[in-house]
Amino acid sequence: MNEKLVAELVSQGEGPNVEFKEKYSSRLLETLVAFVNTAGGHILVGVDNRGRIKGLFDPKATAESILSACREAISPAVQPTVDIVSLEGKALVLVSVERTGRMYVKGGTVFIRHGRQTRRATAEEIRYLTLEESPEVFERQPVREASLRDLDEEALRVYFEERAPGVEGKNHIKLTELTVGQSLAVRYNGEVVPTVAGLMHFGRNPQQFNTNWGITALRVRGQDLADPIIDRKELAGTASELIEKGRLFVAGHMHIGYEFEENGVTRRDIPEYPMDAVREVLANAVAHRDYSVNERVQLRLFDDCLEVQNPGSLLPGLTLEMVLRGGVPRRRNTVISQILREKGYVEEVGRGLVFIHRRMREIGAGDPQFEATPSHFIVNLPSRHRTL
Repeated sequence: MNEKLVAELVSQGEGPNVEFKEKYSSRLLETLVAFVNTAGGHILVGVDNRGRIKGLFDPKATAESILSACREAISPAVQPTVDIVSLEGKALVLVSVERTGRMYVKGGTVFIRHGRQTRRATAEEIRYLTLEESPEVFERQPVREASLRDLDEEALRVYFEERAPGVEGKNHIKLTELTVGQSLAVRYNGEVVPTVAGLMHFGRNPQQFNTNWGITALRVRGQDLADPIIDRKELAGTASELIEKGRLFVAGHMHIGYEFEENGVTRRDIPEYPMDAVREVLANAVAHRDYSVNERVQLRLFDDCLEVQNPGSLLPGLTLEMVLRGGVPRRRNTVISQILREKGYVEEVGRGLVFIHRRMREIGAGDPQFEATPSHFIVNLPSRHRTL
């Protein structure tokens, strides 16, 4: 860590990701926990809260104390980067930590960073940290405002009969028990309540409980959102209904070109997009979106491309490169994904993006573009007609 970079941290002052400590104390550990629970950050030890360089008498001992306390006083143990640095001829210790997606605790307390302040997390903030640590659990959460009457009982019976003929009634197993056993409902406060996954697959009206579980579909005359929107639909329904409605929206606005074969007589239609790839894109968005985020999937059909954006970053530990290679088995919504696969809406685990890429090449279109931001996953399919 060079002197110039440390000087930049000092000059920018304390903020959401920077804190100064004149010496080591337990308060330093609280700030460290807050940083790792929020967005990461740097702590400069040997600098007072006004940014004046004080220096440390024994920086090596300070660094060792910090590393030891990170192992013993924080749960789970934090592994920061600790460097002894120099500024204005004085020794400092720089402690840097990144967010890992896990929740950390010191002395039984969860700390977070809010602006320049380190404070105790509220119960609601702790709940969100827990969900971020294990985002796979949200689809299994009870929707407390709903009841079993909000699930389509006949659709549930058909589903279980197709999976295991005669299972209902065998050994006195009831439909309610099957529904709970498949995480489509849970027992909550003495009642059986549908889960997010249950409503998204078998709900009579899932968006009644969260309007953001739908898709906003736009047809834009132009190449960006500043251009005129000529059609807009708010799509609602179960997971499979959303996929079908999205596919029909694209099919209804998509151009079909044509070209003649070499004989000059036979005409061959050229679709703007391969519809099986469009369905796969929509299925992936519905299957893998973060249902805890109050934001809808966005389907945007421009003159030159089709874009689908779903809320939710990649799961901790996954990178875009890993996902694009295929074969990644970890999913945010295991129940929702599994049922969509059983219904034939998505490819086998880890093959969806590979399939989309192959189908776009087969119709002669440009390569699809995939982007993973901290808050969204975006798929862009270039129009086949751009290459005609």
